[in-house]
Amino acid sequence: MSDVLLKTENLSRTYQQGGTSLTVLHNVDIEIKSGEIVALVGPSGSGKSTLLQMAGLLDKPTSGKIFIAGQDATTRNDDEQRTLLRQKYIGFVYQFHYLLPEFTALENVVIPQMIAGVPKKKAQDRARELLAHLKLDHRLDHRPARLSGGEQQRVAMARALANNPKLLLADEPTGNLDPETSEGVFEMLTNLVRSTGIGAMIATHNMDLAERMDRILELKAGRIITY
Repeated sequence: MSDVLLKTENLSRTYQQGGTSLTVLHNVDIEIKSGEIVALVGPSGSGKSTLLQMAGLLDKPTSGKIFIAGQDATTRNDDEQRTLLRQKYIGFVYQFHYLLPEFTALENVVIPQMIAGVPKKKAQDRARELLAHLKLDHRLDHRPARLSGGEQQRVAMARALANNPKLLLADEPTGNLDPETSEGVFEMLTNLVRSTGIGAMIATHNMDLAERMDRILELKAGRIITY
């Protein structure tokens, strides 16, 4: 695990609310390496989602640097450049699945690949492979409304991994699921991440799940207190 996929240096984020400044992240330094799964824990409002947004290049830091696979992403001021970097290296899983309701499970995993320029047949083969790995090969033609919550989240996981990202960022991926379903989804997610050898940072309130990951990063009031 020598390849650093994500590195932040003195990462800070301050928001302006009227005439007041609110600093959500304070000089955060983290590293995520290839092949490891890292838990990001902390109370609500501690800055977990903000850190994931920064790491995923969906928001810009007020100060500090973000390196993705050794490339300084904070120098990419052009939105298109940041989008291409994100598309090449990063996959996302959110607490809510955000599947496209008018498309099937298979199509939801095919579409992001075709947007990235993958030929349709190759994209379909990749989608079927991922969905089968997540035990959804019998649900390929079902739209999200006909899938259970756990099945919807597994489709979202397949979609996040469809373009072979090097880094997976997940924000409470089992937060909307009951304990039994949460356990199954978490196990499938970690197995899939480990089988592909990518790195992952998973925000969770569930300490039982966090303790089964390789490391735990704890955020408190916007600061890393455990590394």
